[in-house]
Amino acid sequence: MLFRLEAREQVRRAKASLAKAAKAAKDAPRPPEPQANVTDPESRIMKTASGWVQGYNAQAAVNESRIVVAALVTNAGNDVGQLLPLIAATEHNAAAAKIQGEISTVLADAGYWSEANATAPGPDRLIVTTKDWKQRKAAREMGTTSGPPPAGASPLEQMEHRPRTEAGMIAYAKRSCTVEPVIGQTKENRGIRRFMRRGVSAAQSEWSLICATGNIAKLFAHADGRDLAQVLTT
Repeated sequence: MLFRLEAREQVRRAKASLAKAAKAAKDAPRPPEPQANVTDPESRIMKTASGWVQGYNAQAAVNESRIVVAALVTNAGNDVGQLLPLIAATEHNAAAAKIQGEISTVLADAGYWSEANATAPGPDRLIVTTKDWKQRKAAREMGTTSGPPPAGASPLEQMEHRPRTEAGMIAYAKRSCTVEPVIGQTKENRGIRRFMRRGVSAAQSEWSLICATGNIAKLFAHADGRDLAQVLTT
């Protein structure tokens, strides 16, 4: 008898839960109607520091001389999937230009972190696993270290170890004076903040032209002995 009562109570509770779920589903607001961009259907919603925009994700690989060596455009909002294509494009462009040697180290911010990106075949890479301010906070709290990562460390632990070494800190600091100034020059000095044409292919050709003319301006400034900012704004 006790067993039968318990079974009935379980059935009663199950029916009550089902009725509650059905009522919640009935009272829930209807989802918004799906929307499509009929002006540029290949563009996507992208998250930026100032909010959301309809656009494309422009990527650039830059060497130590602030020369853009690869430029790609995608409509994927996430940077994780763009690291390996950027490396491949850099190697392809270097071979096409008959540049000897190999990429020494790839430096990338936390937006590119994934275990797949860290362990894929190819050149050495240093990808921080958290935002820069969190990286600096961890360095202050945990202190610096030296030598290789502990035996048996996971790819994540190995990558977290490197920026805390002196060599890792010096290497990663180069990002702030290489790729970041290139983006800043493009947006601020040149005033380029959006693409003029529609479609991934058109945006790709426009981005390639933007990066190529930026490279030409750098080479001209170097040969002419003038400040790059002056060249780009006159």
